[in-house]
Amino acid sequence: MSKHEQGMSRASRRKAEHEAKKLLRSPQFFNELLDALEKDGLVGEKESALVVYTGASSRILPHPLNVFVKAQSSAGKNFLIKKILRLLPKDAIVDITSVSDTAWSYMGDRLAHKVVYIPERNEAVGNVHPLRLLISEEEIVRYVTGWRDGKLVTKKYVAYGPVAAISTGKRQLDIDDATRHITISLNETAEQTRRIAKSYTRQTTSLSEEELRTWRMVQRLLENKMGTEIDLPDWFDEVTNRLFVGDLRVRRYFPAFIEACRTVCLIRSFQKRESKESRLTVDFADFAMAALIFDHVFVESLRLRKGVNETTRDLVERLSAQTGKPVEAKDVAHALRVSKNRAYRMLSNAAKAGVITRANEPEKGNLKQYLAVPAPRFVPDPKRLFRKLHLKETVRIFHPITGERIVYRRKK
Repeated sequence: MSKHEQGMSRASRRKAEHEAKKLLRSPQFFNELLDALEKDGLVGEKESALVVYTGASSRILPHPLNVFVKAQSSAGKNFLIKKILRLLPKDAIVDITSVSDTAWSYMGDRLAHKVVYIPERNEAVGNVHPLRLLISEEEIVRYVTGWRDGKLVTKKYVAYGPVAAISTGKRQLDIDDATRHITISLNETAEQTRRIAKSYTRQTTSLSEEELRTWRMVQRLLENKMGTEIDLPDWFDEVTNRLFVGDLRVRRYFPAFIEACRTVCLIRSFQKRESKESRLTVDFADFAMAALIFDHVFVESLRLRKGVNETTRDLVERLSAQTGKPVEAKDVAHALRVSKNRAYRMLSNAAKAGVITRANEPEKGNLKQYLAVPAPRFVPDPKRLFRKLHLKETVRIFHPITGERIVYRRKK
């Protein structure tokens, strides 16, 4: 318990706990979370916010999630994370802006089940490779030999995990680190910049201390469930049967998705009758919520090392979304400020690679229009999976990002 919490009156603590339980029992918990973050000044970035919050909450599990936020300077990556970390108790966070090569080894249990936040990974931070070891092996062991009382003595130092690592940077992580992290990229479009600019013209608001106490109490209630066993149902085999397996990195990313399901299950357990039991089981609603939050993120993580053709595909997808129409060479030329001939070659090569497709029939003048080919899903679509499983019960949830009501039911 933090010093601030120790100073709370019994009545304040009871009220915070009452309000926190109301939040956790709400079927729209994630929508309430996004509303709170918006009130506290966050503009957009809903999916990224849910990924970071879920990652931070997973710190109490045996194998937490690790999140890397990649964006250019001024994009607001650390602003996003700091807004989310405001909702956690201060003693749940270890903020590292600089660390020596050996300091990690002397942490003892100070990092165990904590969020280790490293803003702006760069040379100034120091050696962060021990963090990779702490993530994978959940401990760092260091032996130091020195003289004591005239004798040569070797002493063992151990730093214990597990940790939920959250870090930011402008450059993509090395491959060994990248596969241990869920990587998210912020919205760097002109439209998002305008939305942020508009937010500065409105009356500023922020969460009150009472509201912050409530959200921090949410984390305390989750901490009370530390050690709870969270099983996967038998039907999860069908998820693996339909899992995208076209990339070796899936061997690391799929276990991370499972931990995301377990974290969502833990949060949603307050809505279930079994919430007081020491063992939980991921249900279909938990899977669906995790898929709606994380599928696109894992798809993007697998596509991080893009070639020119995939970059062209992303541009076509963005331009088409802006106009609602297929994309022509002149659109690409205007967006990139290149010649029309070069834009045409880019589209032609991307079409041959199969990442974009013709959107019109051949016509006079050889006008060619293109649309992006949808990226493959990482895990199966919940709606299609539900029909395949033939589950008896009807499942009702609220979309964690849009708040839209979703019903999964057996097909008659």
